[in-house]
Amino acid sequence: MARVYRLKISQVEQSCLFELTWGNGRQLSAQLPFPNPLETCYRVWQRSYLQYYQSALRGRSVASGKMTPQQDWRSLLVKAERALEEEFAKWLRQEPLYTIRRELGRRDQDARPANINAPTDLLISCDSSHLGRLPWETWEIAAEFGSVQPIRIGRLPINVRERAVPSQPQRGKARILVILGDDSGGLSFESEQSEIAALSRLADIHTVAWKPGADIERLKQAICDRLQEPAGWDMLLFFGHSNEAKQVGGEIAIAPHTSLTLRELEPYLRQAKAHGLKFALFNSCKGLDIAQTLIDLGLNQVVVMREPIHDRVAHIFLKQFMRSLAQFDDVHTALQKATQFLHSSHKTYPSAYLVPSLFRHADAVPFRLQPVGWRAWLRAWLPQTRWQAAALCIIAGLSLIAPVGNSLLAGRLWTQALYRDLTQQVPTASPPVLLVQIDEDSIRRGIPSGEPYPIDRAYLAEIVERLSALDAQVIGIDYLLDRSQAENDVRFAETLTAAVAQNRWLVFGTILESGDEVDVHDDLASLDWAMQGYTNTPQWYLRALPAARSCRDRCPFVYLLALAQRTRLTAATRPDLASSDDLRETLLDKIQDGSSDDALHQLYSLRLPLLASLSRFWRQRWLHPVLDFSLPPEQVYERLSAYQLLESSIPQMESQFDWAHQVVIVASGGYGEAGTGFNKDYFPLPPAIAYWQQADRLQWLTGGEVNAYGVHHFLHQHYVVPIPDLWLVGIGAIAGAGLSLFLRRRSLSRPQQWLLLTGLSAGYGLISLQLYVSALVLLPWLLPTAVVWIYGLPQLTRSR
Repeated sequence: MARVYRLKISQVEQSCLFELTWGNGRQLSAQLPFPNPLETCYRVWQRSYLQYYQSALRGRSVASGKMTPQQDWRSLLVKAERALEEEFAKWLRQEPLYTIRRELGRRDQDARPANINAPTDLLISCDSSHLGRLPWETWEIAAEFGSVQPIRIGRLPINVRERAVPSQPQRGKARILVILGDDSGGLSFESEQSEIAALSRLADIHTVAWKPGADIERLKQAICDRLQEPAGWDMLLFFGHSNEAKQVGGEIAIAPHTSLTLRELEPYLRQAKAHGLKFALFNSCKGLDIAQTLIDLGLNQVVVMREPIHDRVAHIFLKQFMRSLAQFDDVHTALQKATQFLHSSHKTYPSAYLVPSLFRHADAVPFRLQPVGWRAWLRAWLPQTRWQAAALCIIAGLSLIAPVGNSLLAGRLWTQALYRDLTQQVPTASPPVLLVQIDEDSIRRGIPSGEPYPIDRAYLAEIVERLSALDAQVIGIDYLLDRSQAENDVRFAETLTAAVAQNRWLVFGTILESGDEVDVHDDLASLDWAMQGYTNTPQWYLRALPAARSCRDRCPFVYLLALAQRTRLTAATRPDLASSDDLRETLLDKIQDGSSDDALHQLYSLRLPLLASLSRFWRQRWLHPVLDFSLPPEQVYERLSAYQLLESSIPQMESQFDWAHQVVIVASGGYGEAGTGFNKDYFPLPPAIAYWQQADRLQWLTGGEVNAYGVHHFLHQHYVVPIPDLWLVGIGAIAGAGLSLFLRRRSLSRPQQWLLLTGLSAGYGLISLQLYVSALVLLPWLLPTAVVWIYGLPQLTRSR
């Protein structure tokens, strides 16, 4: 929004008082003597101007002749123009005006970042007619102080008694009323009608024109009726002859020898203003009185010619002015561009650029045409500034960067854990997983060599034997067992077969290499009576099968554990040492037959959505369920050190855990050598887990604990689906644009706007937190909310 200054210039005898006001009551004043040579220069220039443009003037003709005046008059006009500008600039550069010029010229240093490119408008009021005729628009204040943006100079009448037309959204196409007046004296309006017709895609144009033989009284009534139409007008354009007439507010010639004064039109103009008329253009001569009358009535802006203007100059001015309006410039900018074009045509039309002026109501925003149609609708919802577009692109880019997404997910899960805790929405079901951890204490107490890598098979055999004795039904071993340990393999193999002989399910953890699972060593177990599944899948996401992917060729470790537990509960099938068929194939065939219960069949049929499966090819995890660390670990699994399992008595262990109904996972407990090569089997503790385990002061989350969360989610059908950040960024852009439009169309105070934006952000945050708990849908908050604020902040800044 433009910063507006008002400069009132009052003359008392030979002294002029300059009073500059702006902002909240700030003002500066200076006093200068009025130079007599300046008045002389103006008179010489005016006489030379009228002599050069002798014919086809849109006012009282001062002479007759052609548009090609004698060369002497052109030379005199150019000299008179230069003398007038030099004398005028010399007067305004005097020392008493320095503080005023400095204040106007330093606006760039004071501008806020959001308004750095906004123009500064100077509205000048003159209390005498000879001051008002001076070319104030040529005052080059900005150049003196090296300002980037030139100052837009407009005019303000001394007396303004009525309020401006309120700024309201444009009602569809703009409505333009064109009055074509008397065209005698060599005038032609064809070019202007053509330029106005070019606006038909943006405006509804209605014309009232005098025609030879027309009844004059009917013409007057038609003009009055049109002005007060209830549908209202946005713009009023007049072409023809006009003249000053201070006592009646100016007059316009609507037909030969017939004029209407502004005083006669005043009641109809008031009706037009009440119905929304904001802007008027009088492309005619000597319009100072007309402009002052219309602004005094409350119109927002009026463009007039202060001096007589030649017909061809009027055509050129209107052409440039209308083209700027069609590009959605406001009327002040459009006037600047049109006068600059006339200035560039100085050789053909000397001094013409000194004639147009814009009069403005100080409290009104400069009028501009608005786009219409679907393109206009789309433009209203797109970023309105370059920095908005850049910020939106940056946020959209951040939403596609995996590390950024992981950080945001970690923070969100911490917030979700806090919300669960505060609202007491923590599940109370018993944990479905028992995690037997081989930790540092277990290594010291149970492995003679003290070397945990590779894991001692005899030690694993002892663990499996004890689990069998405790009646564990589903046992997962999260260790890679692809290599032989000849001295211990025999005992371990015997332990495994003994467990399977008791109808226990064994599932081994493995890894994928080149798309295939690394098999358990043949000397240890057979896949005819045991199963294996891979564990190396995306961190912090549930290890579910992609769309259209079969579990027969490869399958996630935790998914197989959940299938085995569900199958065991239904007794659909059991491992058989005598079987010669792949156990995984047999299990899947049995489930596919339809003889399984609904829960098992749903688990069997579970696949990632197609988009989640495809998005991984461009390194995204859209709609891929996440591991819900907002659930406290004690609701997901119980932990037991391996040494405690082996050293405690069986009765003690039987009373402590529900062995028959829990999935038991044997895994590392976070010792330094855990993992394979550079892929360690422990990770920095996620913030949400750290929240739940503040008393334990743990630093790492083990792979076994991650797998426990996966098994829990499969068994409880706990699938938290994250809506992609990029999608919500797009929705946030739409919501932000809609909010910005709402704020522009409502008269809310700045505190109310801040409260609305803050309340919406907080409300969306609370809704997203509860949806996570109730519907298992993760709606991103930070990036979408940032987008909404990017759209809303400029409006809040404007409301200052």
